Amino acid sequence: MKISFLIHTIYGIGGTIRTTLNLAEELVGRHEIEIVSIFKHRDDSAFDIDPRISLVPLFNNNKKSPGCELENPLHKEPAEAFPRNEARYKEYSKLIDQRVRDHYAASDADVVIGTRPGLVAYVSQFAPGGAVVIGQEHMTHNHHKKALREEMRPFLADLDAFVTVSEGDAAVWREHMPLEDTRILSIPNSVPQPTVAPSDLSGNLVVAAGRLSREKQYEILIKAFAKVAAKHPDWTLRMCGWGGEKDNLRRHILKYKLANQVQLMGPRSPIDPEWVKGAIAVSTSRHESFGMTLVEAMRNGLPVVSTDCNYGPREIITSGEDGLLVPVGKADAVARALLTLIEDEELRRRMGKAAIENSRRFDPGAVAQRYLDLFAELGAEDTTGRRGVRPGRRLRRRGRRLPHRHRRLARARRRLPHLPRAPARLLPHPLRRHRRRTRLPLQPRGHRRHPRGRRVRRGPLDLPRRTPRDRPPRPPLLPLRRPARLTESHRPDGRRRRSPPSRRPPPGPRAAPRAPLLGTARARGSGTHPPQRTRHDPRRPGVRPRRTLRRARARPPPPRRRHRRTRPPRHPRGHPRLPGHPPRRRARPPPERREGPVGRPPPLHLRPRAGTGGPTP
Repeated sequence: MKISFLIHTIYGIGGTIRTTLNLAEELVGRHEIEIVSIFKHRDDSAFDIDPRISLVPLFNNNKKSPGCELENPLHKEPAEAFPRNEARYKEYSKLIDQRVRDHYAASDADVVIGTRPGLVAYVSQFAPGGAVVIGQEHMTHNHHKKALREEMRPFLADLDAFVTVSEGDAAVWREHMPLEDTRILSIPNSVPQPTVAPSDLSGNLVVAAGRLSREKQYEILIKAFAKVAAKHPDWTLRMCGWGGEKDNLRRHILKYKLANQVQLMGPRSPIDPEWVKGAIAVSTSRHESFGMTLVEAMRNGLPVVSTDCNYGPREIITSGEDGLLVPVGKADAVARALLTLIEDEELRRRMGKAAIENSRRFDPGAVAQRYLDLFAELGAEDTTGRRGVRPGRRLRRRGRRLPHRHRRLARARRRLPHLPRAPARLLPHPLRRHRRRTRLPLQPRGHRRHPRGRRVRRGPLDLPRRTPRDRPPRPPLLPLRRPARLTESHRPDGRRRRSPPSRRPPPGPRAAPRAPLLGTARARGSGTHPPQRTRHDPRRPGVRPRRTLRRARARPPPPRRRHRRTRPPRHPRGHPRLPGHPPRRRARPPPERREGPVGRPPPLHLRPRAGTGGPTP
């Protein structure tokens, strides 16, 4: 049996990568395992991978590599098959959609597993025909936004099984999103046996591991450890991991003056040598879907202090037996739990032994067997070793699974075998979304419009379609604008009639001057009213009267201002200027023309001689 895992990247460090590799290495001894990595941002993986596992990177985003594909024009177009509300939507593109589609179109995998919401949508759409499709949830139901959960509903309905890592989260999914044909269950992550000896708990070191992000609430851990260091200054806290909160955590360390007691170690792989150096493991997360680091610490023999968040820690730790659970966000409670284990060495050793025994249930062999039982229940492999396809359940064509409503019709067809099967041309195209345009396979004739806007096949009992001939004729169009009333200057159709050319008298002797117009100096005081030029002028007959025109007196253009800056107005009565304005500067008279420089007396040889007007010799 061939099993294919679709993961965001296998070349990084994270809980999803570790649990995928743990499960793949356990299954590779009995089955063919393939890990399809969407991105490849480095040449080698941070973990040691079994050479029997086949790694298939689809997109090279390593900027240092000569084969980097970030400048591909198709990569700059947004993805169409990836959910838009997914957190990593901007990293995906139409090129990645095409790569995933082409890979699984030529794949012969029996089981395809998606490891995050966007990749679950990929395997729901592009998994090969007849394969068992499984989605994994490594976060929690409440961690995702409502818009993403609603967008993922049709993709989850097309799965065979949806697996969470905690039973509490699986119960929430079953309550808030019941899926008729998809089985929702929980299978925990697997953690292999450490390659080093368990810790002897004789040191004075507290260890925390995980991504340096806000959800881990490491600032609360630093605040709690400040109270521990005040009573036990010989104890040290080490935090292993990387993330965007590193600078913020440094400021908190300097704030509480813990530069010598709190150390940021950075990423560590493998992590087991760091666990065995410590005596206590601690976690202050706001929410944990599973708590991979908690199981790793317990397998190395460390008692764990963890917040009682949803949902993993309370299913992993038995408070008072192999660890202590404290309220979320309470630094005082974390400090008290740490002081309890630090000051009571016997309790610490007893909890360490119980942690080793209780963490055996997360061994990769036990977890892999639960997955194999699930594959068999879903029909991935029958007794003869061939893939089994349940009729009606796995109807596929060209790598595209039928939507949920088509599977309902398939089950109805099994109950009524006399109904005709749908021809191949009525099945949805693999590259077309089933929500846009689909056709129901049980209605053989005609077309009708679905209430949601989809075009589907018409049945024999549907009403006949209305043809264009049955529609009533449309009334003729009327002119948009017509004049309010027609005058002699308008044509019968409403258009404006052009005015005839003016008929001027032939030139003759010079006529007498006309009377002055109204408003001129000559017209003032005269007893006669000057003639006015109007639109009723006989020289322009047939023109609609508008307003009276008066001939204006020609005025000279205004003088050009010498200064661009406007001056404040003078007082109307000649008083001093208004308050707030500077006094007006009077223009200085031009200096007298002299032969020497202005303001200086001429030289002696140019001065006039006494009694003469000429210069001195």
